[in-house]
Amino acid sequence: MKKIFILICLLFIVGNGVAQTRSATFGLGVNAGVLYPIVQDDQSSGTTFSFKAIYSLGSILIVEPNITFEKYGTPTTDDPELVGLYDGFEGSKVTSYGVDGIIGGGSGSGLRSYLILGIGYYNVQRDIALQDETDVGYSGGVGIGLGITSAMSLDVRGKLYVIPSDGGGSKKSASATVGLNYYFTK
Repeated sequence: MKKIFILICLLFIVGNGVAQTRSATFGLGVNAGVLYPIVQDDQSSGTTFSFKAIYSLGSILIVEPNITFEKYGTPTTDDPELVGLYDGFEGSKVTSYGVDGIIGGGSGSGLRSYLILGIGYYNVQRDIALQDETDVGYSGGVGIGLGITSAMSLDVRGKLYVIPSDGGGSKKSASATVGLNYYFTK
């Protein structure tokens, strides 16, 4: 498994070295999309919105400090035994402050693929259950960047999130987002 991961990273690095025409040192971005709960009967699909700063440590390694706002949808069920169980429940609200490490990507024209690994503080709130917990969580995923100009790119991402819970277990979700990045070049 470790060898496969290293091979995938190398393929991303080689593929991205050809597509990049200029290296950016700093940028800003915004992403929005859909949030999907994984194995959570008390949540339904919701929305996600994030702001990020982009700092290039080289042509293929990028650090992205970010803030993300997520809102799960109101739970529903088709199980006749559970009808009414979630009446009055709203989906959780999640605010996270984190840092993503990006392997690949970057500014410039052309198509670039990249890997995402992240860590952050996730605050999960649910009013009706009086839930307000902050825990360290993890994320990972893949993305594709399409350079519109040397300073602007379209960003499409898929990420998985795991937020461990204080009482054991974890909150898992996946997101699919689209966004824009603006780079301040050298």
